Amino acid sequence: MAETILVVDDDLDILELLKMYLEPEGYNIRTANDGEGAVQSVCIDPPDLILLDVMMPHKDGFQVIEELKNIEHTKNVPVILLTARGQTEDKVHGLDTGADDYITKPFDLREVTARVEAVLGRTRPIKYINPLMHAMGDRFSEEGVQQLAGHLQAAAAIQKKLLPEQAPNIEGFDITTLLQSSTSVSGDFYDFIPLSETQIGIVLGDVKGNGIPAALLMVMIRTALRLLCHEEDTPALILKRINDLVVRDTEADLFATMIYGILDTETSTFTYSNGGHCYPFHWKNTDGVSVLKTGGMLIGAFEEATFTSEVCSLSPGDILVFYTDGITETAGKNGAVFSGDQIELTNSAHSDTPEDAIPMDTFYGGDRLAACLSENTALSASALCEAVVNDLALFSGSTTPHDDRALIIVKRDT
Repeated sequence: MAETILVVDDDLDILELLKMYLEPEGYNIRTANDGEGAVQSVCIDPPDLILLDVMMPHKDGFQVIEELKNIEHTKNVPVILLTARGQTEDKVHGLDTGADDYITKPFDLREVTARVEAVLGRTRPIKYINPLMHAMGDRFSEEGVQQLAGHLQAAAAIQKKLLPEQAPNIEGFDITTLLQSSTSVSGDFYDFIPLSETQIGIVLGDVKGNGIPAALLMVMIRTALRLLCHEEDTPALILKRINDLVVRDTEADLFATMIYGILDTETSTFTYSNGGHCYPFHWKNTDGVSVLKTGGMLIGAFEEATFTSEVCSLSPGDILVFYTDGITETAGKNGAVFSGDQIELTNSAHSDTPEDAIPMDTFYGGDRLAACLSENTALSASALCEAVVNDLALFSGSTTPHDDRALIIVKRDT
């Protein structure tokens, strides 16, 4: 997210000049033309930094700083003073008052950018640690932080125990899984739920974001699913019930995507419903890779969400691949692109970013995942999973994920 700078000066030409120069540098620019307006603006919505003129009528820059430093939620906003007064005593007075830096007019715009970035570089850690300090209150200490770290480790251990220890051993099918967390706890999850002697429920989900909030919603959805899958007959009705629960009991900006289906070993079919999740791949001996494009709405985003169920038949040797967008949205090293044969596939049924805002060829993408699948169909499910992991590392230049990744591969024996 772009950082916000409040520029304060009674010279409108300087306001416009700094706004025109800093906005292309990626900053959000707000302006005020006197000290009183500056204080009001900062109190209503504290910026990330203030570029503050000293010589202003009614309330000068020194007075503005003193007033802001006496207000709890504005006292840590960094300030760079701008002034035509270059005497040493004025600079010392400004720094003693609480300014973080001092630029003398006339100034070089390149110097302004350099000093802005230098101050923000020093104050960013404070900005991000302040919410932790506020949440922990008096317990914010070395001992308190160590205790919090212990709680996070315990949460990660509990979450890990909620996941199946291993993929189910089903006669006639070879199944494997992958879960790589970008933090200690994960918003990606999978589960296998025995329904009868011939049927097993399979779920793969991805909660928006990562970390503790995503992990908590993941646990909530998993628990609800395990209860509801024995009450409802179709995957679509189950996703509808889960959606209603999430909408009712969580904040509007917390939602998930997931796919839930029933693998029937007697009929060799997979009956599924998709809640805004990445479309699974189905590899067939005769047709190659296709996409299971039956989709539905995000889980927890809309009260009136609807879902449909679809049936996929599995012939001997067929492969199903379920994945989260942490795989397809893995960034390439140095802007690397996939130059292999392109397959016309939809990468995801949802995206937080407009399609035209990001060049998709800078990401691993569905095309490369499908190509990796097609090139390794003779392998076992676990070996195929390893091939995907190796290809991700080759593409990104790293074995450490920047987003949670989950993968389920189901292969029918030949």
